[in-house]
Amino acid sequence: MYVHVPFCTKKCSYCAFNVSHNGLHLQGDYFKALGAEVLHYLTNGPFELRGVGFDTVYFGGGTPSLVDPSLIADFLASIPLAGGAEVSIEVNPESARRELFTSYVDSGVTRVSIGVQSFDDKVLCYYGRTHDAAGAERAIELAVETEGLSVGIDLVYGSEVEDDKSWSRTVLKTASLATGISHVSAYALGIEKRTKLHYDKAKSQSEDVLAERYLMADEAFEGCGLQNYEISNWACTDGRCRHNANYWSWGDYLGVGLGAHSHFGRSRWWNDPSLKGYIAAVKTQGTGFLAGEELVDSQVEAERLMLALRIQGGLSEKELKTWVSRTESEELLGLFEIVNGRASLKPRGRLLADGVFRALSA
Repeated sequence: MYVHVPFCTKKCSYCAFNVSHNGLHLQGDYFKALGAEVLHYLTNGPFELRGVGFDTVYFGGGTPSLVDPSLIADFLASIPLAGGAEVSIEVNPESARRELFTSYVDSGVTRVSIGVQSFDDKVLCYYGRTHDAAGAERAIELAVETEGLSVGIDLVYGSEVEDDKSWSRTVLKTASLATGISHVSAYALGIEKRTKLHYDKAKSQSEDVLAERYLMADEAFEGCGLQNYEISNWACTDGRCRHNANYWSWGDYLGVGLGAHSHFGRSRWWNDPSLKGYIAAVKTQGTGFLAGEELVDSQVEAERLMLALRIQGGLSEKELKTWVSRTESEELLGLFEIVNGRASLKPRGRLLADGVFRALSA
């Protein structure tokens, strides 16, 4: 299950997500709506669990760490969870408090993802973040010290105010923290429509620069024991995010909250993207449902291939050779490494993943 928590104190310059920076006073009503929507699906829809429980729950946003932690606790207590369920929550550094992390563990949260983005204050200012590098380090320290909590951090690279030295500093600082953290996500900056960066006509770095930044991160993270398991994600052996792994393997998931997406079999649907609209929709129809679609064979095949190319061992050797045989590009095989019969893109191959997908699916 994905739970969208839309509240933010302000919107970051790159953010294109459904967020609300002035609706925190509605957090109680919103969580009542979340609970009602889950109950609806468990009793009326395809996610009737028959006593099994959700294997993963992920609170994303927005800034979930802004809301009263008792709302998180009550929500988790109200839903069926499988034994050993992974429960993740996103935390912004400025929200971090020792008692907050302790309350999460007491509620059943097993991992936090801290939105660091950079260890360079100039870059953080450009992104419109409300924390500085020192605050990010302190947040990580508090989380790592919390017994029972797995800690990951998120990074974003490629802004026009970031140079090689800046990114190197962020990468090396991250690597130095690898004894405490178990997961790192690093994403290239994209300038999305309807974001502040888009309106400001900002630019990200060139593809060549982004490629070198990625390879710098990959080498450093692999060198400190964090293995790449998806193009933009590195983790220690037991630190992989099971929730995201379900997305990448084209698994079923329920999304609740405004703008949240769900997937079951060949069906995909999404919710009303406005805060008041979502709450009203749940009151009248039981869910925030706005629209959906049924996928055809060609869509399923293409999406499965696209996702398989992103993850380590995503294709069997036989599947890879079958896809390549449809093209006239046998040299594509040189971008892959095969281990124990499973095929994965090599580091430089990952940089060309979109092109490899287009070539194989043409």
